[in-house]
Amino acid sequence: MLTLTQQDQLNPWLTQTSNVAHNQTPKDTPVPDKNVEWYQPEIESLPTATVEFFEKYVGIKGEKAIKAHIYHIRDKAWNILPYPCIGLFRFLDFSIHLSPDYPEVVRRVQGGATFLDLGCCFGQDIRKLAYDAGTSENLIGCDLEESFLQLGYELFVDSATLKSTFVPGNVFAEDFLEQYHGKIDIIYLASFLHLFTEGQQKTVIGQIKKLLRPQSGSMVFGRHLGAEKGGPFKMESIGWDLYRHDQQTISDLFQVSGDEWKVTSSLSRYGSANWNDDRRGWQGGETKQMMFTAVRL
Repeated sequence: MLTLTQQDQLNPWLTQTSNVAHNQTPKDTPVPDKNVEWYQPEIESLPTATVEFFEKYVGIKGEKAIKAHIYHIRDKAWNILPYPCIGLFRFLDFSIHLSPDYPEVVRRVQGGATFLDLGCCFGQDIRKLAYDAGTSENLIGCDLEESFLQLGYELFVDSATLKSTFVPGNVFAEDFLEQYHGKIDIIYLASFLHLFTEGQQKTVIGQIKKLLRPQSGSMVFGRHLGAEKGGPFKMESIGWDLYRHDQQTISDLFQVSGDEWKVTSSLSRYGSANWNDDRRGWQGGETKQMMFTAVRL
């Protein structure tokens, strides 16, 4: 199970916000501070693709109504865990479709491949993939925070229609998703690996390899914080001890068990379509965004 040290690293606000139901803010539970760089009160303008998704998939019409709905759910989530991806609306990136491998993932899912989004937050990328692939039965989402899984149904108003499976789980538990061992074809990691130290990341990769089918073509892909020169990194603003990858270190991470993997990656400016550009500095000036794909040979 997750140790206290690992819990604190995963969620530095744990003592203030744990065990809070997604529709409650108890009087004796401090409300997380919104006067931080990684809390953005409003979105200036939603991208056209986001408006289209909410109108067609969710059924909410008009940017004003969509924004009001998003703000309501986002602030519920902020009161549970005030992560930067929540405060800065990065969940609205639907980041999965930004990967160069996304068209292949859509085709494979349409062909019956089993897909797991690990650290899925609201399950936003599950919904994007289900919308684009036209199927959702073979999609699985997992997050440590069960309240986020429930908020996903509120955000996307699809509890009666979505056929995907959502499972709360702790990636450091010995029996983590044991029922899926050897049954997953594709795993997506969005803003997940960078939550952990180098040693913890090696444990995560070990768990992932248990989940994947032991065959050529099994895939892991995603995005996280990166740097031109990888290594341990202290994010002073939030108090996290992280490990940012460069292109060599992310490749090395997948080779530790002796399996053969083809690993590709790229680095770009860290940002988001919905993130006001003046809210910078908290993540560290040298921090970049890495996209990566690892395919078992």
